[in-house]
Amino acid sequence: MLESLTISGLGIISAASVELDPGLTVLTGETGAGKSMILQSIGLIMGNRASAELVLESAERARVDCEVRFSGADSARVIALVEQGGGECEEIEGSADLSLLISREINQSGRGKAFLGGRPVPASVLREVSENLIALHGQSDQVLLRDPGKQLELLDRAGGDTLASVKTRYQVALRDYRKLRNERDRLLASESDQQARIFELEQGIREISDLSLTEGEDAQAAQKISVMRNIDDLNGAVGRARELLSGASNFGQESRSASVLEQMGEASKSLEHAGELDREVGAHLGRMVSLITEISDLDSDLAYYLAALGSDPQELADLETRVSHLTAIKKKYGPSLAEVLHWNAQAGLELADILVRDSRLEDLNAAISAALTVATERVEELTQVRAKTAMQLEGSIAAELGGLAMPFAQMRIELAVEEDPELWSRSGRDRALFMLAAHEGAKFLPLSRTASGGELSRVMLAIEVALAGEDPVSTMIFDEVDAGIGGGVAVEVGRRLAALAKHTQVIVVTHLPQVAAFADRHLVVEKVAQSHSVKTSIALVEGEERVREITRMLSGLPDSEHGGAHALELLELGSKG
Repeated sequence: MLESLTISGLGIISAASVELDPGLTVLTGETGAGKSMILQSIGLIMGNRASAELVLESAERARVDCEVRFSGADSARVIALVEQGGGECEEIEGSADLSLLISREINQSGRGKAFLGGRPVPASVLREVSENLIALHGQSDQVLLRDPGKQLELLDRAGGDTLASVKTRYQVALRDYRKLRNERDRLLASESDQQARIFELEQGIREISDLSLTEGEDAQAAQKISVMRNIDDLNGAVGRARELLSGASNFGQESRSASVLEQMGEASKSLEHAGELDREVGAHLGRMVSLITEISDLDSDLAYYLAALGSDPQELADLETRVSHLTAIKKKYGPSLAEVLHWNAQAGLELADILVRDSRLEDLNAAISAALTVATERVEELTQVRAKTAMQLEGSIAAELGGLAMPFAQMRIELAVEEDPELWSRSGRDRALFMLAAHEGAKFLPLSRTASGGELSRVMLAIEVALAGEDPVSTMIFDEVDAGIGGGVAVEVGRRLAALAKHTQVIVVTHLPQVAAFADRHLVVEKVAQSHSVKTSIALVEGEERVREITRMLSGLPDSEHGGAHALELLELGSKG
């Protein structure tokens, strides 16, 4: 419910604030006092479009702050929406209820800002949150009430949790059916595209298979080519190393200078002699022998390497051709051989999947048929529940209209069924059409053709009263609900608004004293002249002040003696409900 509303710089309102309570609250006042601006402010916190025209000329910006209290079934969804938008709810001490500050600002250029819990959020988030807490009914409802889509929503609301549960089961079944159908449609892509893909996969698999690839062979081949291209340099460098180590020469000539092994042999003899003189020196002889053995082994390995070096031109040409093929296949199917081999494996799986397509299609068609059967059962159940709900709602609306000076009015809710599953929506296969016979003997006609503005206002009120226990919002606001009515009908409108307020907070802007008399809380909107401006105030009236306001609404004269007596009579009637 709305707990408070604070407005500044909006329209003709420089500053105004009001505390709100549960039950029925009415807003009254002279024409032009600012009642419409109060509704505009509520529209802004519900995410309506901001406009520079709404900002008071003398104000830097317009701002609306609304404190909302909520609990119960509203909590989970509202909290999730607020948190997703970056806002924050506050816990109320000593209560399970939560509080949320909803704010909107508009500057002189018409740019707006929205806030939830003091944190900026997109206006779309603010709108979604507010729509879960507040229902604003005005003249636009008369347009919506003529909309078949809106009529189906009203019918579904009347069905409550039972209908909502059936609808959810249908939506799950429809989703499953369409998921399978979409998968089949993908498989049934154009035959030419499918054949082209098969050719592409088979060609790639064949090319890769013909090469008998081994991961890493490209690097090995490149290394071998490098060796073969530089064989003369390698022979020279490794041969020179052997010449220094052992005196061997690639050209069959002995080295003129002593080799490393020869010099180490002489050093070994010297250490052996020294060891005979001093054991400490002799301990190093073993290391020398090990070094001689290691260098001798190294020389042998280098000799083996030189013997293995080949310079076969054909082998080099074959290797270069192989590397060229490897480079081409990598460019086509992957930057590395590992990725080429991975592509080949995946291509094999995809090709196998395509080749068993007919089998998969057969399985899919069977699954689609079964899923459609389930969806059909669910949608038929939804239609049946709606038909039952429609009969109950027809009676409830007719009963309410009977008390609103339409004693012979009858409501009929017709359901038109769409048989083609491809045209079913998440709402089902039904279209609802509200038909009204407004008078005795009148034909049932769609609301768009039969009801006047005043009748539509009463129909809307009758529907809201009938749906009072099913409405998901905690605050309902009515503007112009009493348009086109008066007298005894106005009394009944007030009585039904009071009945509706037993289930939810109801705020009504009215010009009818008969409606105002039923309020639990009566607020008067006034323009107060100041030295250089006009200020709008919102004041709670009670006792004599309320009698004066009802009297003014009756006769235009707040101090009229006869009007006062009538006002007291109305207030007494309203207090009895």
